[in-house]
Amino acid sequence: MRNRGRISIVLILLALALLVTSGAALAKGEPVADDPFADAITLPWDDGSYQVAVTMEGGSGKASVTSPTEISVEGGKAVARIEWSSPNYDYMVVAGKTYLPINEDGNSVFLIPLLAVDEPFDVIGDTTAMSKPHEVTYQLTFNASSAVATGDGEKGASSPLPAIAGCVAAAGAGAAVLLARRKSEC
Repeated sequence: MRNRGRISIVLILLALALLVTSGAALAKGEPVADDPFADAITLPWDDGSYQVAVTMEGGSGKASVTSPTEISVEGGKAVARIEWSSPNYDYMVVAGKTYLPINEDGNSVFLIPLLAVDEPFDVIGDTTAMSKPHEVTYQLTFNASSAVATGDGEKGASSPLPAIAGCVAAAGAGAAVLLARRKSEC
């Protein structure tokens, strides 16, 4: 019977780790995107990485995004690496899909599909910097004529899966420590 209790604790901790990584988006009932390339436009650019100037409008004017930003192209499909000027963005909604941050420390960073170049498209950023979370609509415009190949040899965008796997592993390790402590107390 004791083993069942321990297994239950481990399973609960693993479930909590998964919820922490995607809880905000799931609470909204929106689909969490697993492939930002799926909704991206097709560009006549070679596969690889580019630096492209991006401008942002909307919101209160307090937030900004890093420009130029990295654009990754795979099979002609383009994904933008958006870095906010704040660590307080917990998800973005683009084309009706929710994107979670790809980092845990520093300013919030997201991989989102590129929906247009040389014309604005809407994105929503959920900020937790206020007394309660707020979704704010912004318009991003990527300037195609500013694109410069980075030549770093990297192709495509990095995946958030290693971060999720790390959270699950950390939760499992934490559960093992708790179980070891409880066992030593018995």
